[in-house]
Amino acid sequence: MLRLFKISLLALYLSAPATALAEGDIRNGEKIYQKCRFCHILNQPANRMGPHLMQLQGRKAGTIEGFQYSAAMKQAGDNGLIWNDATLKEFLTAPKTMIPGTTMRFWGLWEGQIDDLLAYLNAQAEAASKP
Repeated sequence: MLRLFKISLLALYLSAPATALAEGDIRNGEKIYQKCRFCHILNQPANRMGPHLMQLQGRKAGTIEGFQYSAAMKQAGDNGLIWNDATLKEFLTAPKTMIPGTTMRFWGLWEGQIDDLLAYLNAQAEAASKP
């Protein structure tokens, strides 16, 4: 019975929309984003050392026009990598482990930090999509 319950929970988790997976502290996520803002712009379609983060959820990796991606990131996108909470969580845990050869100069975040950051990014995306 317990096994069936665990399998049901896993199925529910996997079937949840990607944006529903990030449940974190938005205020703390905003603080964590301060580490990202030097390379990534959140609410403008302009690139810095990293690509902008507008419309990140559902975006194919390595596809922002005008940004010079590493061959590894382009290949990840060509292989079907789509950014959502689950893939971002894996990437932000250890970018160079998930995509060997990425040029992102970042070592990663702790799981709780990632949840908070994703909550903040998703809240900002939702606010930007409202008229």
